[in-house]
Amino acid sequence: MQILLPSDVFPPGSVGGAAWSAHTLALALIQRGHTVSALVPRLGMPGLSAEYVLGVPTIHWGYRVPRLPFVKNYFHHEAFWPSFAEMLVREGQLVLHQRHADRPELIVHAQHVQTIPAAVIAGQRLRVPVVVTVRDHWPWDYFATGLHANRVPYPQPTWASLCTDLPTRLGGVRGVLALAMLPYLLAHVRRRAAFLRQADAVIAVSHYMAHRLAPLVPATRVYVIPNMVDPAAIEQMAAAPPCLSLSTPFLLFVGKLEPNKGVDLLADIFRALIGQKPLLPGESHAHFPYPLVVAGTGTLKPRLEQELTRLGIRVHCLDWVPRAEVLRLLARCEVLLFPSTWGEPLSRVLLEASMLGAAIVAMPTGGTSDIITDGVTGLFAATPEQFARRLREVLSQADRRQQLRDQARRMARQRFAVEVVVPQIEALYHTLLAQYR
Repeated sequence: MQILLPSDVFPPGSVGGAAWSAHTLALALIQRGHTVSALVPRLGMPGLSAEYVLGVPTIHWGYRVPRLPFVKNYFHHEAFWPSFAEMLVREGQLVLHQRHADRPELIVHAQHVQTIPAAVIAGQRLRVPVVVTVRDHWPWDYFATGLHANRVPYPQPTWASLCTDLPTRLGGVRGVLALAMLPYLLAHVRRRAAFLRQADAVIAVSHYMAHRLAPLVPATRVYVIPNMVDPAAIEQMAAAPPCLSLSTPFLLFVGKLEPNKGVDLLADIFRALIGQKPLLPGESHAHFPYPLVVAGTGTLKPRLEQELTRLGIRVHCLDWVPRAEVLRLLARCEVLLFPSTWGEPLSRVLLEASMLGAAIVAMPTGGTSDIITDGVTGLFAATPEQFARRLREVLSQADRRQQLRDQARRMARQRFAVEVVVPQIEALYHTLLAQYR
């Protein structure tokens, strides 16, 4: 099959979980014998450029936007969609002509919010199937987090919610001025949803995301197919020793240092943890034996360092580190702390941690329950106090930690390995292509 893969998040410019998931999909399809082209918008000098990005043929499409606040949002989206669609149509027509077939097996599989409408427009003009993968809250939330004021989960934005959300999110003056954009923000979200409904198939990466999509997309067009992980590739990257050398076992946090990732709960967790019984080997009331390694940066970094230091916790903040270094840390940490409080679609950190056999304590939010079975492949905790108890539980029982590691690795290979997930994607492609014949 020939697959056009438009995505506004793709390495190396974007290095979050959605970007790596899109790249992993592209590379896996190539390895299965399909022809894949990633089509990635790039803000800057207009024009086309082509390169291989970690084994994936990639076309970068340059574009510009004005610098005016909010005006630039329109040029990132509504003004962007038709021109990017034209580029997708040209690339699709080139594929169709090269194939010299009446019914060429061409699929457009869009990966993220900015490119979805353009992909739908292009697919309709090319008369080929369009698949959309939803890995975030963009279908119902302008800011794609599904959080009011970037803190509290809420179903969808309304006039009333945005009137309080914008000043909290953007600050007093900017937030009040932004209220003038309320009609555009609400209309924009409706336009996103309208394009999404026109896709031939929508992939929800977890059952939680499928539930959230239910009011927007007919159930017959929603398919739950998770993000995938290449076990051999990540194990190879994780094999080398990490750059950070610690003489003692360590705890690990990976992610943005922002409220939605539960960073502001870490101090509460350690505060509750200190002084609990039984004492861990090497622990005293004045000394906690496990340092915390933080791989990530964000607005809460100074506060986190200050609060943990005050509690006597040794903390090593590494800022953003290369993906390979994160994998090395995941493979060697004593426990991964995942206190995320927002509706996690399907965390790539947890997928890769499970594949590498990390012991995990996590908040039971969003699609996390698709990865972790409490007490089997990890531990769930709904409050900082419970999180502290469960963390102490797993730290005090070496056999229990190893059991969680083994079960997590086994489950991940059974459900999220490339060789398990790619056939599900291929089966969906074949089903859609048959409908177009």
